[in-house]
Amino acid sequence: MKCMKKNVAMVMAACVLTLTAGGCGKNADENAISQDGSEFQVAGDTENASSDGQESQEATAEVSYEETTGEEVEYPYLPLPDYHYCGTEDYAEYADYVCQYLIDEVFGDTEADLKVCVPMVVKVDDSDPSDVKVWGENELYTFTLINTTLQSEMGGAYGGLAHIDTTGDTPKVTEMEYVENGSSYDPSVDRIFGAEGLKDAYLQACDNSKESLTQALSDYVNQNGIYITQYQQYGWPPVSLINAPATRDEDQIVYYVGNAGFTTQFDMRQICAMEMDKDETFASIICEEWNDFLIEIYLEDDTDIENAIKNIRSNLYDESAELTRTDDVPFNDITGCTRLMSEGPYKDGDHVYVNYIIPRQDSLFVIKMSSIYSEDENKQMATDGIIEAFLGSMELK
Repeated sequence: MKCMKKNVAMVMAACVLTLTAGGCGKNADENAISQDGSEFQVAGDTENASSDGQESQEATAEVSYEETTGEEVEYPYLPLPDYHYCGTEDYAEYADYVCQYLIDEVFGDTEADLKVCVPMVVKVDDSDPSDVKVWGENELYTFTLINTTLQSEMGGAYGGLAHIDTTGDTPKVTEMEYVENGSSYDPSVDRIFGAEGLKDAYLQACDNSKESLTQALSDYVNQNGIYITQYQQYGWPPVSLINAPATRDEDQIVYYVGNAGFTTQFDMRQICAMEMDKDETFASIICEEWNDFLIEIYLEDDTDIENAIKNIRSNLYDESAELTRTDDVPFNDITGCTRLMSEGPYKDGDHVYVNYIIPRQDSLFVIKMSSIYSEDENKQMATDGIIEAFLGSMELK
């Protein structure tokens, strides 16, 4: 199996509606999420909700809660300890040198609650202390801390060969030979790993990225004694960390403060969020119990509703879909809204569109929703319930 690699350039996840559902317990082997951690608050902490990133992070880090058992739970504080690879392998120290080098080179001054590099080493040659060679796959991530969850923001894969000089007071990586992209991928893999007979081991390491990330984060949390229980990659259910307590239901709830002037809350086991340049997107977590859906929220800079409708119609996944316009409909407690909706009856697998245009003082607040219809009544009811709860908790400023 060919392992698609990304090096030199940062990989950002594309915001695309997933059209094939997997099991609730699966997790992405290769994924990235782009969102501003300052947009998240502890659920229910409305007094501390702020668009200021620093205030938001401090609110998340400094609140302690009491479980129903009466035991006090102390949430992790920011800043989190710096990440270091702390595996038990003989090569762990060399691997950490590579990690620190890549974290500095790739992320630099990028703001994140945690920057992580997961090394999957396939061979080390330390016969020459001035040129220790470390072959392997290295995957980098940034994470935002939300309650007791590390949520992935962005990342990339940097497979190749690291050269380390250990003769000085401080060992340092002197060179990295990277696996290349596109048509250069196979030749670069053969050049770096083939001559050493490591190609199969390298490709296997690529396939084991999920397990390696889970182990690396578990080691980090356990070593530092932090009350973090799980991590999550965009579009997939949270993954429990090894030897960590079970995540409490209340800690699965995200209170979201949107740049478009709204707040809402959702269960991270059902919905994930991505902040783009001009809009914010909420997608269903892949699960067999409900249908795929996508909710996009943005502001139109003027109050021209005809232009807003034109923009909605021109950006549908199904270009042939017909939408029925209804004016003067309510949205939550706001009246005078416009709805554009694809009318039934629907067939299994159809795209269903429901769009709201909500007048504001000098702009239009737009909610675009797309979902896949299912003739399975239980799946359809579950989907409707998740979307209705999300919209029902939304408040516009």
